[in-house]
Amino acid sequence: MGKTADLASPKLLINRELSWLEFNRRVLEESEDEKNPLLERVKFLAIFFTNLDEFFMIRVAGLKQQISAGITKPSPDGLTPKEQLRKVSQKTRTLLKVASAQYKKLIRELKANSIFIHRYDRLNKTLKKLADKYFYEFVYPVLTPLAVDLTHPFPHLSNLSFNVIVEIHDEELKFGLVPVPKNLPRFIKLKSENGELHYILLEDLIIHHIDSLFPEQNITNVATIRITRDADIVIQEDEADDLFEEIEKGIRKRRFGKPVRLEMNNCTEYMINFLKDELELHEEDIFHLNMPLNLSDLWEVYEIDKPHLKFPVYTPYYPSIFNIDIFSVLKMRDVALFHPYESIDPVVELIEEAAEDPNVLAIKQTLYRVGKDSPIVEALKKAAQNGKEVVAVVEIKARFDEESNITWAKQLEEEGVHVVYGVPGLKTHAKLLMIVRKEDDTLKRYIHIGTGNYNVSTAKIYSDIGFMTTDSVIGEDVSKLFNVMTGYFHPPELKKIYMSPITLKKKILSLIEREMEAGEKGRIVAKMNSLVDPEVIRMLYKASMKGVKIDLIVRGICCLRPGIEGVSENIKVISIVGKYLEHARIFYFKNKGDEEVYISSADWMPRNFHKRIESLVPIESPELKKFLKNILEIQLKDTAKVRILQSDGTYYRPEKRDFNSQEYFEKWIREVKV
Repeated sequence: MGKTADLASPKLLINRELSWLEFNRRVLEESEDEKNPLLERVKFLAIFFTNLDEFFMIRVAGLKQQISAGITKPSPDGLTPKEQLRKVSQKTRTLLKVASAQYKKLIRELKANSIFIHRYDRLNKTLKKLADKYFYEFVYPVLTPLAVDLTHPFPHLSNLSFNVIVEIHDEELKFGLVPVPKNLPRFIKLKSENGELHYILLEDLIIHHIDSLFPEQNITNVATIRITRDADIVIQEDEADDLFEEIEKGIRKRRFGKPVRLEMNNCTEYMINFLKDELELHEEDIFHLNMPLNLSDLWEVYEIDKPHLKFPVYTPYYPSIFNIDIFSVLKMRDVALFHPYESIDPVVELIEEAAEDPNVLAIKQTLYRVGKDSPIVEALKKAAQNGKEVVAVVEIKARFDEESNITWAKQLEEEGVHVVYGVPGLKTHAKLLMIVRKEDDTLKRYIHIGTGNYNVSTAKIYSDIGFMTTDSVIGEDVSKLFNVMTGYFHPPELKKIYMSPITLKKKILSLIEREMEAGEKGRIVAKMNSLVDPEVIRMLYKASMKGVKIDLIVRGICCLRPGIEGVSENIKVISIVGKYLEHARIFYFKNKGDEEVYISSADWMPRNFHKRIESLVPIESPELKKFLKNILEIQLKDTAKVRILQSDGTYYRPEKRDFNSQEYFEKWIREVKV
């Protein structure tokens, strides 16, 4: 393209949705990778299907909404909503063929390891007797057969509902439906003996007893179907008197959103046409699968107690510096924790100590996804009970965690915690904790800023950075951030922290632009989950054209095209998908030798820059800068779990796969933190 290339050209961008599907392809590849233990491969296949469900509920639903509204405006890469939907449908079908073959392969490998997932018609007499007994004792009583004919209208099928459908020939053609219960195991254990485990799928058991549900009917075909609906919640905050009530309404509406996908197995042409009309779907919305539906339930198989078929259990390292009082440690030095290789326990203990410490006057924290039975939520309750000023800025619009967040937010309020739901129109995505403690005749702020959520469960599998400091300037900045989140939003003047939607994107652009001044001596390494923002991508192109060497570690979506002559040949993009979910955001800028390192809660996406409250904080300690820089350099050496992005939007793997950065970190962290 040369240096006169039009950087505004849509051809220089990869489509966001297609890039996401490439990410899910990499998840699927982990299921195929025979170097991974067998049950871990089963887990990756479950994740592939779970990811795909969410993609259709949100992203595909969004495309269909645009088409229904008559929107033809192309995305930044130049594709209209209809074109995107067509390409998404094609690519999804290609992936599902691979997934189907992989499921069958895994079933054979499980069998070779004494884990049998049987079809009913292949059961021996003993297992068939056990299956029949289970059906009549535990399944039959909870089933609800539904007639569908002139006097029985087609029932509402809720989002992700899984059903057995029967075709009945009588005086007229009619149907029957049996919802597959969600509160029964999907993989039913029939027998465990001599190290062998025998299972059958719940719907298979139902299908082979279908005559007991529709007695004396002329059943001519039995199939399975699964419906996916638009599950995005649109909150009209300006009109909502009670945000709780509005969120709860939205959750209920998810069950009744417009259908966006119908998965089916063994349906006749008549069934297909009937369902297409009833659900108002098009051919591109229908997926005929040559495998069981709803395979996100493979998580049940992963839970089987066979440790030798899983990754070795890793115990996160607890840094020895915290063997003394945590407040004393933080008064002496800044600390960076690298999860999951390092334990999140010091963060939890800091909050628990603060809850009991009579010198602590206030605790303020943002909460996005904390999970079930959170010790952090319990510590905040205890702090409020002990008379401290406790503020929780809760993001109840965290997608698919709304119900959980509403539940514990109400619990916090009942204990006297000031629960605030952030700024109207903006999601609170920043990960901030501030503890105000009286020491001598002064007040000292203890700060934690993270790249990931305050969730002790995901901290064992998500790769994140947590930064702890008593820096007075950062403390003042965090204090101001909490004030704008709990009071009336007015852009605060911050000295060290940069925030979305005010200064964060501008800072990122200026940092890239500054490297351009160094030309071929410039250097940028940026690690994030997604890179989508067109303006940032164009600035990276400009830096590449000036000779700046740029390495991007982007786990998921990447809309930048590397390796384009005259535009991006100085940019390399890699994605690492492995045992742990890469979630940290770390940014390195050489700055003519005066190196700068930042951590952030924000990816480089329009929504993070403009629709969320996010933070970007400089790491100034030389020791910690070196630590974070080493993390980036080690990941850039990965050959085992890395995929390298090509300019056409596809990824390839190195031939030699002898260095796994995640495995290396498990040992390395103990050496560098001794």
